[in-house]
Amino acid sequence: MKLNRLAMGMVLTTGWLWANSSGAIAGVTGAPGDGLCTDCHSGLANSGAGKVQISLVNASTWTPGQPVTVRVTLSDPTAQRWGFELTARSASNPANPLGTLAATDATNTQLKAGGDLQFITHRTAGTRAGTAGSSSWEMQWTPPADAGAGDVTFYAAGNAANFDGDNTGDKIYTTSLTVSPGTPSAGTTKALPQLAFGSQANAGAWYTAVYLHNPTGNAVQVPLSFFAADGLPLPIPSLGSATTTVSLAAKGTGVVEIPNVGPLTQGWVQAQMPDGVIGYGVFRQSVQGNNDQEGTVPFSSTTSTGAVLVFDETDFVTAVSVLNPTDTDVMVTITVRDEQGSTLGTTTLPLGARKREAFVLSDKAELTGMIGKRGSAEFTVSSGAVSVLGLRFNGFSFTSILPAEQ
Repeated sequence: MKLNRLAMGMVLTTGWLWANSSGAIAGVTGAPGDGLCTDCHSGLANSGAGKVQISLVNASTWTPGQPVTVRVTLSDPTAQRWGFELTARSASNPANPLGTLAATDATNTQLKAGGDLQFITHRTAGTRAGTAGSSSWEMQWTPPADAGAGDVTFYAAGNAANFDGDNTGDKIYTTSLTVSPGTPSAGTTKALPQLAFGSQANAGAWYTAVYLHNPTGNAVQVPLSFFAADGLPLPIPSLGSATTTVSLAAKGTGVVEIPNVGPLTQGWVQAQMPDGVIGYGVFRQSVQGNNDQEGTVPFSSTTSTGAVLVFDETDFVTAVSVLNPTDTDVMVTITVRDEQGSTLGTTTLPLGARKREAFVLSDKAELTGMIGKRGSAEFTVSSGAVSVLGLRFNGFSFTSILPAEQ
C-alpha cells in the first residue's frame, strides 16, 4: 500500500507538472483577488534578477471598440523555459473584467475563463523550452464600446523556469499596466463644393446624393450641414432641415438623397467625417428626351490652399465650383496654362466667408485663351483655404474632373 501510494503520488505530481507547462490555471496573475504562480511554485515573487513587462504595440491609449495588441515580455538571465498569465480588469474595480481578450497566437497562447474573468496563458509550445534570456507573447484586447468605462489595468505574472522538471528553483515575477482611453478624435471636416437640386428651363432637373462608408469596427455618426451659395444655411425640402446626421454601423454604408424638388437650387455640403470614414457625391441631370447623366465627385479638403485640375477645351466645356470653406474672406487666384506650361490667362475671384461660386471657366474674360486648348487650371489662396470641384460638359453629357489638392 505504501508503494502504491508513492506511485500514485508520482503520477499526480507528473500530471500537475505537465498541466502547468501546457498552461497556467485560471486566476494566478497577482491581480487583486487572484492567486499567484507561487501558489504552485516555490520561492518569493519578484526576488530574482529578471522581470515581466506588459506593453501595448503601437498604442499608448485605448479607443472604444478598436482592438489593440498586448505584449508580455518575461526575462531572467538563468531561465530556460517560460510561462505567463495575463488578465484585463477595470482599474476602478479590479474584481470586474474590462473589454475582451483573444488568443490571436493559437500556437503559443490560449484563452481561459474563471467565472466572468478572462485570462490568456501559454501553451506547451509557448514555453519555448531551452530558450535562454527571455521570451514574449502577444494577444489582442478589444476595449469596451464606451470610453466612459475608464482606465483598464492589465495584470500579468510570469514564470521564468529553470527547466529541471519540477516546481523548485523557478523565478516568479509580477507586473501591471494601466491604460487610459484616448481623447476621441473630432475627425476631419470635408466639403462637397457643389449641391444642386430642382429644375430650371434649359438646365434640366438636378438631383444630388451623398454616399458614406464606415470601414472601421465601431458605429459612428456623420453630421452633414447644407449651405446656399451665399454661405447661409440651406434647408433641404426632403430633410426639412439644413442639417442631418447619418448613423453608420461598423463596416456600414449610408446615403442621403436630395431629389429634384422645386426650382433649381444650388449650394454646398459640409461633412464632419470621423476618422476612417470615406464618401463621395453624385450629381444627376435629367433632360427631357435625353438619357439621365451622372457624375461622381469626391469630398474636398477644407484646409488646402490650392488645387489643380486638368482641362480639355478642344471639344468640351469646363465648369467649376470654387468654395471658400473658412470663416474669413479669401482671394482666389486662377491661372490657366497650356500643354507646354505657358500661361494662357490669370484672374482673381473674391469669395466671402463660406461662400461659393460656380461658373464656366472660359466665361471669365481673362481666361478665354484656354478655349480650343488642353492644359491645367490652378486655384490658389495666399491665406485661408479653397475647395474646388470640376465638371467637363459635352452638350448635356458631363463627367467629373478630379482636382489635385495642394
